[in-house]
Amino acid sequence: MELLERHDNFASLRNGLHRAAEHLGLWSGIPMPLEDETLVVEPTYPKAAELMAMCGGAQRPAETADREDIKVRNSFWSTRRRCEIVVIEPPSGKVTFAMFPGANHLSYDLRTLGCAEAWGVEQESNALALLGTLMTHRAFKQYLLTGTFVEKSRRSGITYMFRRLKPTVALHEVKGQMRILCALCMHPVAHYAGSWAGAMVPSDEIAAHLQMMRADERLYWARANQHPSWRPEAGV
Repeated sequence: MELLERHDNFASLRNGLHRAAEHLGLWSGIPMPLEDETLVVEPTYPKAAELMAMCGGAQRPAETADREDIKVRNSFWSTRRRCEIVVIEPPSGKVTFAMFPGANHLSYDLRTLGCAEAWGVEQESNALALLGTLMTHRAFKQYLLTGTFVEKSRRSGITYMFRRLKPTVALHEVKGQMRILCALCMHPVAHYAGSWAGAMVPSDEIAAHLQMMRADERLYWARANQHPSWRPEAGV
């Protein structure tokens, strides 16, 4: 642990939060506050409102207050560009447009990269050890090498593509062809807005998705946000 703390500037804070969570009896730990990141905490989590107030961070571009010098004329979703088109009139008076997100889900990928400071190598290693006990050797090998594996529900016949740091894709076979139903996004404790990152390390979240799908598929769908495949949030 001392070696990790010498190489990871956030390790001391992360370990301190771990000790505090154990003292308070919080099995899921305490979400890591990150500068300039908005933390969205599960409402039923203890002190959720206080944690979100403490970790307010910067708002996402779409949530910022309207600028008085720019007039929004219209907005609509472009399926071809896979983004929101906002028609604006700047002070110059020349009508133009803006796109959000500007590069499909690349902005999510970049933000997730920054949020990786919230996780520790030791915690992800422990999560991988647990995940390995829940899967076949072949599925676990696929996950280690590609960050992805699939499992078909015996209950519903739906095939789930579990993806590291991306929503789970639900697929259904129709006339011999696999069709995407939606992407299921669920963070059991909290997540950082505008990213794929959750408060738990990535493999712990994969384990949560997998076990909830197996145990209570209806609840899994009810708890998860269902993103259409053409939305950037789906990460497809």
